[in-house]
Amino acid sequence: SAANPIRKVVTMLQDMQQKVTEEGKREEDLYQKFMCYCKNSGDDLAQSIADAEAKIENVAASLEESTELKEQLTADLKDHTANRDDAKDTMAKATALREKEEAAHAKEKSD
Repeated sequence: SAANPIRKVVTMLQDMQQKVTEEGKREEDLYQKFMCYCKNSGDDLAQSIADAEAKIENVAASLEESTELKEQLTADLKDHTANRDDAKDTMAKATALREKEEAAHAKEKSD
């Protein structure tokens, strides 16, 4: 006996309904996973951004502090170099004076 054509159509519609329902469930599951990912990732990303912004402020302050320290050390180096040069000049003058006095003393002694 041949299958009733109306029965074939009803069976095809029932199969289609089942497939659409299954696809809808899969789509709903994927959507829920995606929304969970978006919610969690959004929070993580927001926290990462906040941490980075806080770090920027700290790094900027550290950079400014280091720049000021470098300027201070450069000024100190100039002062110390000048003091060292002055000390060398003073030592050279004192050495010359002692050599002159020694020569005068040796001359006196030989007379």
